[in-house]
Amino acid sequence: MAQKGRCRLLVLHSSPLIRKAILDLFRGDPGVTVLGSCPHPTAVGNLPGGRPDVALVEYEQWQGLRANPARWSGIRVILYSRDNTPGSVVDGIRGGAAGFVHESCPPESIVKGLHDVLRGRGFWHLGTDEPERAQTGRRSVSGQQWKLSGREEEILDLLLRRRSNEEIAHELCLTQQTVKNYASRVFHKVGVSGRKELFRMLRPCG
Repeated sequence: MAQKGRCRLLVLHSSPLIRKAILDLFRGDPGVTVLGSCPHPTAVGNLPGGRPDVALVEYEQWQGLRANPARWSGIRVILYSRDNTPGSVVDGIRGGAAGFVHESCPPESIVKGLHDVLRGRGFWHLGTDEPERAQTGRRSVSGQQWKLSGREEEILDLLLRRRSNEEIAHELCLTQQTVKNYASRVFHKVGVSGRKELFRMLRPCG
C-alpha cells in the first residue's frame, strides 16, 4: 500500500525492458510508490496496491485507455512515445494526457516530468529524433497533412512548454516578430486560434 502523500505509479508498456528501466528510475524516490507494470491495459486490474495516481503509458496503447474512460478516470496519464510528430502530441493534448515524452529524451526528463505533473503542471518533451522530424509529410488524427517544418516543430515544442515569444526568440536566436510569425503558422496547422486555445486543451493536473 502506498504511504500517505506519495504518488502511486504504474507503467504500461509492451516492452519488458522499457518497463523495468522506467520503474528503476523511481525506486527509492521518496515521493513515489511504484505499484508495478503491465504490458496491456487489461492486465492493470491484476496489480496489487490499488489504483495508480499516475500512469506512464506507451502511446500505441493510448486508444485502449481512451476506450474505457470510466476505468481510467482520475488517473493522470503521461504518454511515452516513439512518435513525436505534431499529430501525436496534439492527440495526447486533446485526449486529456497530463504529459508527453519521446523515447529519445534522457531518463531525467521522465523523472522531472512526473514530478511536474504531481505539482499540477503539464509537460511535453518532444525529444530530438531527427530522422522522424525530417519527414515533410505528416498526418494528424483527422487525416490532414501537417507539413510542419523543423523550425515550426521547435516552436511548437517550446509553446507546449509555455515559453513566451521573448523566451523562444532568445533560445532560438530569432527576432520576436519571426517567432510570432512561426507561431501563427503553427497554430493554423494544428487547428487552434492561439495559445489560450492550445492551453485549454491541456487537462489540469491538480
